[in-house]
Amino acid sequence: MKDSMMKQKVKYYEVSGTHKEIGKQLARKLDVKKFNMPAPTFFTEKEVEEAMEIYDKYCPGLREELEGFAEEAKLAIKDIAFSWMTYLIPRCSGLAILGSEMEDGHTRLARNYEFSIADEDLTVCRMQAKGKYTHIGGTIVGFGRTEGINECGLAVSMASCGLPVGNIEGMKVPKIKGLQFWAVIRSILDNCKNVEEALKLTLEIPIAYNINLILADDKGNAVLLETIDGHKAYQQISEECAKKYVCNTNHIVLPEIQHYEPMAMRNSIVRYEKLVQFLETNTDFKEAQIKDMLLKKYPEGMSSYYYKQWFGSIKSVVMDTVERRYSICWFGQSDNGWEDYLVEQPMKDSEQSKLVKEETSDPELFEFISIK
Repeated sequence: MKDSMMKQKVKYYEVSGTHKEIGKQLARKLDVKKFNMPAPTFFTEKEVEEAMEIYDKYCPGLREELEGFAEEAKLAIKDIAFSWMTYLIPRCSGLAILGSEMEDGHTRLARNYEFSIADEDLTVCRMQAKGKYTHIGGTIVGFGRTEGINECGLAVSMASCGLPVGNIEGMKVPKIKGLQFWAVIRSILDNCKNVEEALKLTLEIPIAYNINLILADDKGNAVLLETIDGHKAYQQISEECAKKYVCNTNHIVLPEIQHYEPMAMRNSIVRYEKLVQFLETNTDFKEAQIKDMLLKKYPEGMSSYYYKQWFGSIKSVVMDTVERRYSICWFGQSDNGWEDYLVEQPMKDSEQSKLVKEETSDPELFEFISIK
């Protein structure tokens, strides 16, 4: 097995103001060429307006950000990648542990995000939009979020549930008209203050992407919500429940909808079983234990370095809902260190160089097998 070590640039930035002002700021801070992707022929002006209407309903302010970006960058809104890729790919894992199971009493949401470096923003953003909750999170396609935590102590993360869905050739064709995961997460962070509000919103939103969504708040509540081709199911826990955790990888675990996709990649089942074992055999967790599990190499842990197979660790994230803290380690490499960011503290624009290790995977990892 060949492996190599290289360096990769990652970015951090802050934006604030009205949504129109934020859109203009994004056009100045980001590489506009990266987001200028002419819409496919099926995404006509009719689809543009349908997309804007659903953004207005479930992601208020997003239309204005896109308009500001388009105006500043001198682009048509339909040719901004986010516009047509969001109206309706990653292999990830995640967990939420309630405060009563943590040594310090703080509920944690943690996740690993695996994909291809070439298709990622590699950026963390702090956003303070007028009339919305301030949040910190990882960006995707500029305007979307892969995970994050807001000023109210609400944290959210995701993993693909089954085969990835999208408007790009090679992905599973959406079964319903709806939103991509990155718009759903952005809307939750902007508009919800706790798990109850986030669950209500998520059940209302038409979600075209197949997603495993984890929500957690500072009051000791958490939810695993799964969607598959428009069908939804969820498991909700609180400090009154016997079970004090939820976790996910990339297949359906809730029995109500498992029959819609009863197969999963071998690596997803292995990672899920490892997470359950970790959560069931430990008590009084320290945050360091969670971080060690995230960075430990597959199959003993959650990190992997198979970027050419879209199964490379982009980032590991732990969010403390009480401290409103977002902690990140890039590319599954302990040498890159963990960096802490608090929602209440402004973030300076910066760029850093991080180590990346690349390996070649065993094809067996991607075999589909039945979910037991």
